[in-house]
Amino acid sequence: MGFAPIHEVAEGRNTRIKQFYWKLWFGDDESLPPINLRDTFTGPEVTISEADIHRFCAVVGNDGESFKGVRSDEVHAPMDFAIVTGWQAIMKAIFPADVDGDLLKLVHLSNGFKMVPNTRPLKAGDVCTSEAIVVSVINTDSGKSVKVKGAVLRDGEPIIEVTSSFLYRGSFSDYNNTFEIVDEIPYAVDINSRADIAVLEDKEWYDWSDKTKPLLPGTQLFFHTQSEYRYKDKSTYSEVSVTGQIFVRNQLKQLVPVGTIDYSHGFSHGNPVLAYLQRRGTPDVISSKFENGGYSLTSAKVPSTFLAPATNEPYSKISGDFNPIHVNPYFSDYAALPGTITHGMWSSAATRKYVENVAAEGRPERVASYDVTFVGMVLPGDSLEVKLKHVGMNNGKKAIVIETVNQRGEKVIMGTAEVAQAPTVYVFTGQGSQEPGMGMELYNSSPAARAVWEAADEHLLAVYGFSIVDIVKNNPKTKTIHFGGMKGQAIRQRYMAMTYDTSDKDGTVKTLPLFADIDVRTPRYTFSHPNGLLFATQFAQIALVVTEKAAFEDMRSKGLVPPRCAFAGHSLGEYSALASIADTMPIASLVDVVFYRGITMQRAVERDSQNRSNYAMCAVNPSRISPTFNDAALREVVETISLRTDTLLEIVNFNVEGQQYVCAGELVSLQTLTNVLNFLKKEKIDIGKLTQSMTIEKVKEMLGDIVDECHKASVQKQKSEGYIKLERGFATIPLPGIDVPFHS
Repeated sequence: MGFAPIHEVAEGRNTRIKQFYWKLWFGDDESLPPINLRDTFTGPEVTISEADIHRFCAVVGNDGESFKGVRSDEVHAPMDFAIVTGWQAIMKAIFPADVDGDLLKLVHLSNGFKMVPNTRPLKAGDVCTSEAIVVSVINTDSGKSVKVKGAVLRDGEPIIEVTSSFLYRGSFSDYNNTFEIVDEIPYAVDINSRADIAVLEDKEWYDWSDKTKPLLPGTQLFFHTQSEYRYKDKSTYSEVSVTGQIFVRNQLKQLVPVGTIDYSHGFSHGNPVLAYLQRRGTPDVISSKFENGGYSLTSAKVPSTFLAPATNEPYSKISGDFNPIHVNPYFSDYAALPGTITHGMWSSAATRKYVENVAAEGRPERVASYDVTFVGMVLPGDSLEVKLKHVGMNNGKKAIVIETVNQRGEKVIMGTAEVAQAPTVYVFTGQGSQEPGMGMELYNSSPAARAVWEAADEHLLAVYGFSIVDIVKNNPKTKTIHFGGMKGQAIRQRYMAMTYDTSDKDGTVKTLPLFADIDVRTPRYTFSHPNGLLFATQFAQIALVVTEKAAFEDMRSKGLVPPRCAFAGHSLGEYSALASIADTMPIASLVDVVFYRGITMQRAVERDSQNRSNYAMCAVNPSRISPTFNDAALREVVETISLRTDTLLEIVNFNVEGQQYVCAGELVSLQTLTNVLNFLKKEKIDIGKLTQSMTIEKVKEMLGDIVDECHKASVQKQKSEGYIKLERGFATIPLPGIDVPFHS
C-alpha cells in the first residue's frame, strides 16, 4: 500500500471550504463573489407565509396561541423566525477573504434578538428584507471572533435586530483587519457651572451647533456615541474614532440635537471621549438588581424540560442552515465534533419559548430582547431543562437570566432577556388618605425618595418657614412661623403676597389677601388644627403629593417604571401624576401650587375658634346596604336629605357605579346620611322591592319619614356633643382631613 494515498491539498484550503459552504447556503449554481469586510450584506425578499410559521413552530415545539391561524385573525411569527428571514444576510458576513479562517472550525458563539421599540411583531403576509454588517473581528485566546449585527426590515423599516457572534477556532496573530464597532450606552452629563462648560469646550471632539444660543449652566446634555477601535495588538489600538450627537430634552421630554462629536486618533490605549463621559456623567439608563439575587420563574402549566430532536434535518430545512455538521455524521466527525450537533438556533428557540410562556405569561409581544451564548454542545436526544430567574429591572422591563442544562447538569445555554411588564397604569390618590408617618419608611431606606422629601423641605423652610417632614413625622397641633431677621421678613412678605380672587353680590371681582391677618408688623403666625396639622387641608395636600412623588421616584430609580406608561390622578392626585410621570414641574413648584390650593380651600369656608369647619366628605358604598340598593336609590336618599333638612348634601364623585361614591356637605347632613343608611341596613328595608308593591309616592313618603327621624337624631347629637365627629357606618366612611365641601 502506498504512502498517504489520500491527502488534503493545504494551499487554498480555506477558500475552497468557503466556496463549498457558499454553494450549500446560497445555491449550487452560485459562486463565491469577492466580499469586502465592510460591505452591507443583504438577503433576498421574503414573504412570510402562515404555513412557514406553522412549520417553524412545529419544529422548535412552540405552540403559542399567537402563532396559530385557528386561534387568531393575524398569525404572528415568533421572534426566532427572524433568523429564517435574515439567515443569508447574516451568514454572508463570515465569507470575506480578510477573515481567513477554516469554516470547518467555525462555531456559533451567541445569538440575540431585539425588537425595535414601537414596532409590531412579524406576521404572515409581511414582505421582509434583511441586511447585516460585521461590527467586530477580534483575535481572542480561543480564536478569531466575528460579530455580525443585522436587521429584518418591513417596508424598509427595521423590525427586529439580530446579533450573532461566530468563532473560528485556532490561533491567530494577524491584527491587520481586526476592529470593533461599539454603540456606547447613552450618557447624561449635568452642566452645573461655567467651569463645566469650559472643560467641555476645551475638548477637540466637541462641537456646539448653534453658536448664537450658547450652552448655559443648569443644562443637562445627553451623549449618544459610537466608537470604532482598530487593533494594533491584543492590548493596543492602532486607531480610535468616535462619532455621535449631543442632545437636550425639550418640554415634551423629546431629544433635540444641539451638538456633534467627532474624534479620531492613531496609536492609543483608551478612548478619551468615553473617559470624559464616565468621569463627568452617568449612564442614561435605569437599571437595578434585586438585593436578594432575584427569584426563580416557574409555571405548573409549562414544562421546563424538553428533548433535542433525534434528527436535525427538519430545522435545517425550515431555517436554511444546511451545514452538514448538523446532519452528516461523517462530516461532523471530520470537523472533530462528537456527533451531529443540534443547531444552536434550535436550542435557542426551544429555550426562548419558555421565556415567552413563563416570564411573558404567554404574551410573545412582551419579549423585548433575548440574547444567549452557546456554552456547550447539544446532541440529538439530549434532555434539556430551562431555568429562569428574575434578577432585576431595566428601564421598566423585567431582567431575566436564562440557563439551559443537559441531563448531566452541564450548561449548554446561558443568556438574558428583557420582558415588558403587563400594561400598567399609575394612579395617584387624592386627599383623605393621609396618616402620620406616611412615606417615612421610604424616606429612611430609599435615596431617591429621600431626595424628593429633602428638596421639598428645603424649599418650604426657606419660603414658608415650616418643615413638611416634621409635620408628617410628628403631626403637631400647632406650628408657629416666626418673622424675625432677614429670612423671617422674606417669609412674611411671601404670605402677604398670597391673594385670591372672589366676587361680590354684584359680580364684581375682587382680589383679597389669603392671610389678611398678616401685615408688616406681624411678628409671628400660628397654624393650628385640633387633629394635628397633617389633617389641615393646606398641609395634608403637600404631604400627600410629596409622598406620592417620592414613592414614584423610588420605583423609577429601581427601573420599575416603563416608558410611556399610562397614568391618572384623582383630584389632588392629578398634580402628583403630572409632576411625577409627565414631569411638568419641579418639586418646588409642585409644593407651591398645592400649598396655595390647600390654603385657598381652607379659607373658603367659615371656621370656629378651633379652626374647625362645618363640612366634610364621606365615601359611600350602596352595595353594602343591599344588592338592590343601587345608584338611583342613593341619589334619591341624598336628594331627600338635602331637600327635607335644607342643608348641603351632594354626591361629588361617581367613582364606581353601585359601589363607590363620595358625598360632600354639612356635618349634620352627612351624619343624617349615615343614620339613614344604617337604618335601612338594620331594618332590611329594600327600596327597590318596595317600589314593586307600593306607589312611588308612598315609598318617597316613607323615606321622608325615615330621613326626618334620622335628622332629629343628628341634630340632637350636635347639641349634646357641641361638634359632630363623623364615624364609620355600614356603608359610609368619613374622609379624614377634608373639611371643605368640594375637591378643587
